[in-house]
Amino acid sequence: MEGTRKCPSCGGTMIFKPGWDSLLCQSCGHKEVIPELVSKIPVDELDFLTAQNTASHDWGMEAKVVVCKQCGAQTIQNRLQLSGLCPFCGSTTVEQADPEKDIMAPNGVIPFKITEERALYIFKDWIKDRTLAPDLLAQNAQLNKFYGIYVPMFTFDVLTENRYTGHYNENNRTLFKSGKFQYQVDDFPVVASKQLSSDKLLLSIIKEYWTREARPYTPEALAGFPCEHYSIGLTDAWNSLGDELRFHLQQQVNKQGDSRYIMGIEMATDYFNLKYKYLIVPVWINSFFYDNKLYTIVINGQTGKINGQWPKSFGKFVEKAALLFLGGGIT
Repeated sequence: MEGTRKCPSCGGTMIFKPGWDSLLCQSCGHKEVIPELVSKIPVDELDFLTAQNTASHDWGMEAKVVVCKQCGAQTIQNRLQLSGLCPFCGSTTVEQADPEKDIMAPNGVIPFKITEERALYIFKDWIKDRTLAPDLLAQNAQLNKFYGIYVPMFTFDVLTENRYTGHYNENNRTLFKSGKFQYQVDDFPVVASKQLSSDKLLLSIIKEYWTREARPYTPEALAGFPCEHYSIGLTDAWNSLGDELRFHLQQQVNKQGDSRYIMGIEMATDYFNLKYKYLIVPVWINSFFYDNKLYTIVINGQTGKINGQWPKSFGKFVEKAALLFLGGGIT
């Protein structure tokens, strides 16, 4: 949700400056540090069971949800904003969603550290290593500009009581083992964006944040940047963790101090004191069409990690296969 903060020196528009934790005036260069982002105050963990009653709906400004007619993405905008651009596909065909739609506000933000200029450099370097990408794509690596957007993420903390059975091998024998242990799950992430979580390549990048660096939410971090509205609700986000959280807990069995490696683990788990944080996290997105197909590249706006989709050239594949074949024949 793009803010409208005015510069106290000249009245110009101030936007968030990635990497500086500050607002910067576009006209005169006046800079103001954002106190919430430079503080050491941690983001509060909220009680899951009372979330509906205690969650904040205060974005720090009048908010509305708009929907892209082309790709379906939902973003948060200032209610006074008359038009918008979809950061996922570049379309300008956006319309306001149901005005009664729930727009629960985040309680934490991870601010942008990577600038757009740095994002373009990372992308150009990355696309050159895509050996099957068409030559034209690599030569014109900038394609469209990158769009910065905050993406919704829930993180979960929960105390677990685990009972397990499994087996291990010793002296050519298979022996069985059972046990129990307590484990505190900390900041387990769920990306609350259907637009991005449906693709494993994209998801692998936008889950890798240093959540300890999250700071209390402030609308000033959004000045100049849109924010996606969560399309996966809090309860659905928790329920979606099943297999992933179960695998994480099974991995902890072999970290309990026993030197034997336990295999075939079966586990029953009880959960206590479930808490969550609703964070918005920074992403640079480059969506482009190639041969009438939409491709999306994402860069983690905190760490600079990149991944995404790109077109593959059949001609480049044949060329590479021929070189490998000829190289194999020579040896």
